[in-house]
Amino acid sequence: MNKNNPLSDILKFYKDLGVTHLNLNTPSLETLEKEIGECTRCGLSRGRSGVLAGWGSPRARLMLVADALNAVALQEGAPVHGEAWELLKKIIKAIDMDPEDVFITNAVKCHSEGLAKPSANEIEACRPWLLNQIKLVNPRVVVALGTVAAQSVLATEAAISAIRGKFYYLDEYPVMPTFHPEYLLHNPKSKGEVWHDMKMVRDRLGQGG
Repeated sequence: MNKNNPLSDILKFYKDLGVTHLNLNTPSLETLEKEIGECTRCGLSRGRSGVLAGWGSPRARLMLVADALNAVALQEGAPVHGEAWELLKKIIKAIDMDPEDVFITNAVKCHSEGLAKPSANEIEACRPWLLNQIKLVNPRVVVALGTVAAQSVLATEAAISAIRGKFYYLDEYPVMPTFHPEYLLHNPKSKGEVWHDMKMVRDRLGQGG
């Protein structure tokens, strides 16, 4: 993986799929979702029950990346489900944004029965799709929710506890890693740390309008 040139990762990704000609017209998130549904880069493709490219505004200033898609989230058409989804919406509102004005996606787009935690190979196989989405949405800030999301966005092996709380960069995009809302449900004392991180996100979004 070329950590310094995501475009080369994307081109290699399409080459590995057997694509010999790229349509240089600007793609859409809807087109990307169809392509994700035909992806065979990892073993998840053999047993997937569906894909979800994302949720929310395709022109969002804020993009959030969650971890892997699960069955309930897929059925509900949201990247996160249940109490974690409600908590995530509260977090977004707490920084003075409407949840429908952000774009939320998953680091791993497919759901496959029995998937507990994505492997490093599955995260890497799905990363070019995520990089494509970031380019298409073109947000001012990206937030990576949890270890899987942070490892995917930043091409790192670090745990979220080691890197949260400050901005990193993916090309020109500032990236804030923080805890996933599901983690907060089991570790409510960490809500203060997430609030610290999200205030930094709010401040960054407020710079320049």
